Order: sequence, then C-alpha cells, then structure tokens
Amino acid sequence: MAASDRTKQLLADGLVELSKTMPIAEIRVKDLCATCDVDRSTFYYHFVDKYDLVAWIYAQLFERERRRASVTNGQEMIESMLDAIWTRSSFFRNALSDHSQNSLASYLLDFYIGSEREVACRYLGRSELDEETEYVIRQYSYGCLGNTIEWIQGRSALDAKTLARYQYRCMPDVLKRAWLADAASRADVAGTPTVSDLRS
Repeated sequence: MAASDRTKQLLADGLVELSKTMPIAEIRVKDLCATCDVDRSTFYYHFVDKYDLVAWIYAQLFERERRRASVTNGQEMIESMLDAIWTRSSFFRNALSDHSQNSLASYLLDFYIGSEREVACRYLGRSELDEETEYVIRQYSYGCLGNTIEWIQGRSALDAKTLARYQYRCMPDVLKRAWLADAASRADVAGTPTVSDLRS
C-alpha cells in the first residue's frame, strides 16, 4: 500500500473509532488528527473535509466489492455491498444521521446516479441520456437509497439477500443491459471470461 493510501486508511480508521462514541457531525478535524497523531495539513492534503473522508470510506468499500464481482451492480454485488455495509452498520447509521449539505446520503445519490448515467451513456453510445432514461435512472437511485437507509436504520425487516433481490428486480432494463455490457468489456480487457449474475 502506498504511503498516501496508508495515511488515508489511518484517518479512516480514526474516524470510525471516534464515531463509536460521538455523532460524526460533532467530530472536528482537529480531534481526528489528534487521534491519528497527524498534522491538520496532512488531513487537508488528502481530504477536503470530514465528509470527503466519509465518502472515501464508502468508495473504498464499493471498489473492493466491484473488483470481486463478475458484474458491477448485479444482484450478487448488491447483496455483497449490503452485507459489507451491515458489518459496519453502526458507522453508516451514524453517518446517515447527519443531514448537512455534504452528507453521506447526498454523496451516495450523486455517486450512484453518476455511475449509472455513465454506464448507460456508454452502452447506448450517447454523450447524454434522453429525458425518459434519465428519469428512470434517477427514480431507481432515489428508491434504492431510501430503502437502503431505512434498512440500515433498522426500519425494515428484510435481510440483505431479499433486499438485494428486490432492488435488482426494480433495476431498469437499460441498466441491467448496460452493466452486463460493462462486465463483458472488462472481461475482454482482462482476457478472462465473464460470468453473468444478471437474472431476468
């Protein structure tokens, strides 16, 4: 692991540890740096603010599961992401209770809409999506995020496997096809066969 990544991980571990005893909204960068024994300048070299660090923690988790999956955002990966989030549910519950402008919920919405828009454009061979496709992608993202937040907060009786199955069933067909095409493209680059976990 590169020195930069080690520093980021040190700060991430520190934030997770502090979040066990206080709301993330109340954690100051100064306190985090003291916990990790690093200068504030070191923190700001890597992150804009603590919310940027929270987003990095989620992005690292997503990237780890994406590398393991045969199809990005296929049912198998959705379930593995939900399992990984549940393992860290106290941290993510804490992070999602913060409703500031740069909150985790806001980041997740932008993250998923952005990645889905990108893969759909690539699949359709367009630089921009038509109005209807843009709408269904946003509708799906808002719905999945809302239901996932309820689940993390313990307001849903569904287990991860069932929630993943329902979320995948609700995925617009254009996204299912786009993620499958993305998986085939990645497999070609890697020189390995693709194993689809997409189910009709």
